[in-house]
Amino acid sequence: MRTVRLAVAAALVGMAGCGACEPNKTPPPVASASASTTAPTTPPAIASHVQHPTPQPKLACRVIALDGDAHIEAPGVDGGTTPLLLQGLAPTEAWIALGKGSRVVARDPHTTRETTFHGPARARVCVGYAEESWVASGSFDSSAGSGEAPGNEEWVVTPSGVVRYTMAQLSVEVKPHEADVTMSNGVAFAWQVSAATGDAGAPTGDAGSPLEEGWLRLPPGKTKLGAGHDETASATLDRCVALSASARALAGQLMTPGGANTATITQQVTTRRLARAACAVATLRVNALPPADAAPLLRPLSDANNAWSGLPAGGP
Repeated sequence: MRTVRLAVAAALVGMAGCGACEPNKTPPPVASASASTTAPTTPPAIASHVQHPTPQPKLACRVIALDGDAHIEAPGVDGGTTPLLLQGLAPTEAWIALGKGSRVVARDPHTTRETTFHGPARARVCVGYAEESWVASGSFDSSAGSGEAPGNEEWVVTPSGVVRYTMAQLSVEVKPHEADVTMSNGVAFAWQVSAATGDAGAPTGDAGSPLEEGWLRLPPGKTKLGAGHDETASATLDRCVALSASARALAGQLMTPGGANTATITQQVTTRRLARAACAVATLRVNALPPADAAPLLRPLSDANNAWSGLPAGGP
């Protein structure tokens, strides 16, 4: 009985912050779990999906290296005019546009982990004040040995999928129809549409490696993430909604008398992580749409993010 109670407690912590599998999160703006039901009048390009149930200081990343042209995009304007400043704070609710040959290095204030972006690129850093980067186009590099610790994963979200790691030397290049992930050393995992949904019953990732709880453990060298890159934002959102509903249902099952067991706890934590990945990609894609196209998707996206990240009604 004591073992079961401890397992339930661990699962509930996982539902709020997923413990060692992902960092603590706080409520985000606009098209996120706390999004307004009214569509914004400017593009939803500053929305985040990450959650932070455990209170922590909201500290933005700092730009510690800057080469070439990089500026902050103004909402509703193609090509903003506000320059990014060396040693200044990186914007937490806006995209950064990098010119050809440009480089931006950001440092997380909590773990001191550094992430590098190469232009031409369009990216967001420290999304939702978390260790999460969005790369719509361009290149991303990790910095090995800077601030890594158990439970402090960096998530790199692209239109093709998500890469997550704790300690790894890797690069991600986002192209028009795919993303290339090059592993130098360490351990990292990738989630992409075909592998996560099991299209055609495929039990392995595109690289031929077996999946671990829906994620491909990246082998050394280059791996292409391309399946599903060109699907519609609406289709991506449907996957997010389905996985979020499953995570929510499993969380509710854990709270029923006799519903908590090792198998259910493991399934809920696994499904929750997959829902987070699917909704991260969905949020990035919805953010990229014109306001009129994004408007009808904002409410279901908000509801889905609430479903995977929160506790069912009546939960502790």
